[in-house]
Amino acid sequence: MTEKPPEIPHFEYRGDIGGGGFAMVHRYYHRKLKRDVAVKVPKATGLSDAVRERFIAEGESMAELGNHRNVVTVYDTDTAADGRPYLVMEYCPGGDLAKLSGRTPLSVKEVLDIGVQVAGAIETAHERRILHRDIKPANILMNEYGKPCLTDFGIAGRFAEQDEDGQVILSVPWSAPELLDRSAVEQGGVPAEVFSLGATLWHLLVGHSPFMPRGTDNSLAAIEQRIVSGWLPTGLAAPADLQRLLARAMAKNPAARPGSVREFAVGLQRIQKAQRFGETELVLMPAPEPDEPVAAASFVAPEAPLAPPTRQRMQPVFVPQEVKPAPHTTARAVAPPPLQLPQARPVPHTTARPPEPPRPLTVDAPQTQLRKPLPDNGIRPSKPSTRSLWPLYVVGAAATAAIVGVGFFLLSGEDKPTGPVTTTITDDVPDQNAGAGGAPPGRPEITATRLDGTKVRFAWTYSAQQATDTFSWRTSTRTGTAKEPQIEVEGANPVCLQVKVVRADGSNATAEWSQESCG
Repeated sequence: MTEKPPEIPHFEYRGDIGGGGFAMVHRYYHRKLKRDVAVKVPKATGLSDAVRERFIAEGESMAELGNHRNVVTVYDTDTAADGRPYLVMEYCPGGDLAKLSGRTPLSVKEVLDIGVQVAGAIETAHERRILHRDIKPANILMNEYGKPCLTDFGIAGRFAEQDEDGQVILSVPWSAPELLDRSAVEQGGVPAEVFSLGATLWHLLVGHSPFMPRGTDNSLAAIEQRIVSGWLPTGLAAPADLQRLLARAMAKNPAARPGSVREFAVGLQRIQKAQRFGETELVLMPAPEPDEPVAAASFVAPEAPLAPPTRQRMQPVFVPQEVKPAPHTTARAVAPPPLQLPQARPVPHTTARPPEPPRPLTVDAPQTQLRKPLPDNGIRPSKPSTRSLWPLYVVGAAATAAIVGVGFFLLSGEDKPTGPVTTTITDDVPDQNAGAGGAPPGRPEITATRLDGTKVRFAWTYSAQQATDTFSWRTSTRTGTAKEPQIEVEGANPVCLQVKVVRADGSNATAEWSQESCG
């Protein structure tokens, strides 16, 4: 039978937050902590050993990831007087993203920011060999600081940990096709998590699952058929780069998706750069070394109120995950996927962005030159004669000649590509700083944005960037240089521009101009 909220010492019941068919989340005031908390407790007493284990596993998974700022924190666990186990968690007053986006779809800037933050939490779980298995808008909560936090690890599992009789619950509208199609060779793992995150971000932009287009048959069977067949939505009001990245994440073939959640997040960061949004930090927390104690080892599982029966293999448990269960939000149980073991690799602690190389020392800057003090032997150096300065005059003449030569080259009539081509940053471009230590600069790719009737903003990216790079640019009537990878040019429609990278020390230089971009 379904029980009332449990009475817990030092806790004052304040109201219900929500829940599904299996558990409820209540709001309590913790008198010792003097703050509101969320308490998750099963609805019914007399839980089977298998159900109790599943509930305890959720707390263990969240406690292990609790130091990540985008995972809901678990404060405590215990057993209530009526025998039900409960979890004491961080209270997130902002609500879940399913409700928020259902009222008003989120902006592109908000979705990119949320996507990178949640991806950091998921990738951190993967580094600890934990799969979430139920990534969807309803399982992302907004905390009191306005940060998205991943919750509900109730069906989480570990890599290579399988039970031939065990089954998992699926939220169909955000599930990968290989999880719904039992004939598929691959049955989930990291690629399925990438698919669910891509479907979740699409949902936030439109207010509903990408596989539930409005005005069509959105029965459970119809949704499942769209996903399994490889059907993809279109017409998203978002930059083309973001549309391509989300479509790639939701590809039917798992091999066609980004290889990891981290790779997907880096693609989102590239789009933030292209849109001139602030780049969100990708927070990653690498798993501890095998000989180090796990931070969450202090988590204590609640004891059963009575002596549990003989331990048996876990049987299927159907747990609706939505606050208001709907026919299409939870579906048939399927066998857990054989999970691929990802190749171990070092992960940065805070961000996937590589550090910029140090700026070279400026030869003529006095603060960068080190001189040994001369011994005080009573002898003072005399002033240099005019004859001793002749090498400086030679160097100055050579530098002047080089500057004139560069100006002649920029103004020369070099052939340019024919036809205006507008380029943009794509989601599968390699890291811009890859090989920056010794590789030549890649050919710039330009994005043109018409600001008004008289001005166009051009911005460009290229591989192997260095902090000291500058840029030469030219139009059909003007030439110039820029210190930053963007410039605003005045002119009526159209204005076309080419860019070339100029390396400060002259090494790895290239005379290759970019394709012409017009705006």
